[in-house]
Amino acid sequence: MKIGVLTDIHFGSDICDVRRRTIADMLLLRAVHRLNRFVRPDVTLVLGDVVDRGEASDASDRRRVLRAFLDNLKSPWIAIPGNHDGDADAFYKDFPRPGEVVDLAGVRFLPFLDREEPGYNASRTASDIARFAAARSNFAGPIVALQHCCLAPPGLSHDPYNYLNAPEIIAAMRRHGVMLSVSGHNHDGGDPIVDGGVTFVTAPGLCVSPFSFLLITLENGRAAIQREDLAMPPSLGLVDWHVHTPLAYCSENMSIPRAMELGRAFGLAGIGFSEHSGHLYYDAEKYWNGTCLRKGIQGADPKENRTAAFFDIARSAAGPFVKMGLEVDADFSGQMVLRPEDRSKTDYLIGAIHDLPGLRDPDCPAAKLEEDFLRILDRFLGQGVQILAHPFRLFRRRNRPVPESLFAPTVALLRRRGTAAEINFHANEPSAAFFRQCINEGVRLSFGSDAHNLYEIGDFAPHLRLLREAGHAGDPRDVLLTFDGEKQR
Repeated sequence: MKIGVLTDIHFGSDICDVRRRTIADMLLLRAVHRLNRFVRPDVTLVLGDVVDRGEASDASDRRRVLRAFLDNLKSPWIAIPGNHDGDADAFYKDFPRPGEVVDLAGVRFLPFLDREEPGYNASRTASDIARFAAARSNFAGPIVALQHCCLAPPGLSHDPYNYLNAPEIIAAMRRHGVMLSVSGHNHDGGDPIVDGGVTFVTAPGLCVSPFSFLLITLENGRAAIQREDLAMPPSLGLVDWHVHTPLAYCSENMSIPRAMELGRAFGLAGIGFSEHSGHLYYDAEKYWNGTCLRKGIQGADPKENRTAAFFDIARSAAGPFVKMGLEVDADFSGQMVLRPEDRSKTDYLIGAIHDLPGLRDPDCPAAKLEEDFLRILDRFLGQGVQILAHPFRLFRRRNRPVPESLFAPTVALLRRRGTAAEINFHANEPSAAFFRQCINEGVRLSFGSDAHNLYEIGDFAPHLRLLREAGHAGDPRDVLLTFDGEKQR
């Protein structure tokens, strides 16, 4: 069984350098999507302190925001309150209340709501301790105990908090064969402790950098613990070249100030805002129905032009942490959907082939599509594109297989034009084989989140994993663009 563990979210309005309350909603949303797409746990545990001030007038509103995100989990989930969450009955008006025993996939979970004691410690009642015996009755599988406060054998843990009656609790756990005890509360987390057949785990707080959660795998009577960080190591100097703005028709919640705040929090060295050029020259209907790509920049109606608003954003965000680019659409002739006077105002261009003339026709031969792709790409790159966005994603979006026969000629064109290939997981599953060819041929790479939602910014764990799969186990900066657009050496 795979268990995801989230704890100490501390969603609130007070600004704090350590406890990042004001971005806690995006931290949880990022964690939920990471769990769903890449971790895929069988159950997710939420171990309390979901809000920072449970007694505040807006606490219920904040809990409901987080509840909506947790409802997106593809796994079942169990939530218990912590010492910051206030009254348990109020907490469970906004979250589902688990039973005293929750059985999932052959594992028995025991959620505990314990009494807080001075010094941020806790104690457990005799009746709750007796639940271990009841849980073991007529059940031979693994038992997992859940609580907010740290629980560990006294003298063996570095946690500053514990249960006042920890020896009594732990003795009962040993007697009745509890396999695993999972806690939150100490935001630093801690190394697992195995003692008397029980594994004791304190999960790190999601609210403190590097914004971590745990994956616990139960197998063959053992618990394997893995920590997942939502932030990137600042030492890598990673740049997200592909972040959208509120002007994107597909923006979900984009905000320039908040995007910059999150980029810094997630350990990035910089952000590149790069809006769809077609979204700035065409209204939404004409963009989505393909008029933009059929008619190109010549067919754009000046009344629909929103580039002034985009460059106003550029001026408001100017600074060493930010560059302003455009995700330039390639029309069906291979021309940029871009006015020359607007190009001169940008720091860089990401080129995107979002469609082909015959791609929407299910009867169009694959050979014709490949021919059109290379024709458009050759002409497009020749106009000075620094980065090629999400290579080959257009085929996936039309439920067509990605033609691997395009890999070698695309790599050759990128190399000849000095264009970087973007690793992009937004609605995409990039091919390690293609990027292996890029690396072998000296083609530069870039990382792009293609963020249309704030939680996506700089989420490069899969990008780093793909680099390793593509055969690059060294420093990512050896193959990536730097923030001045030059390849690092």
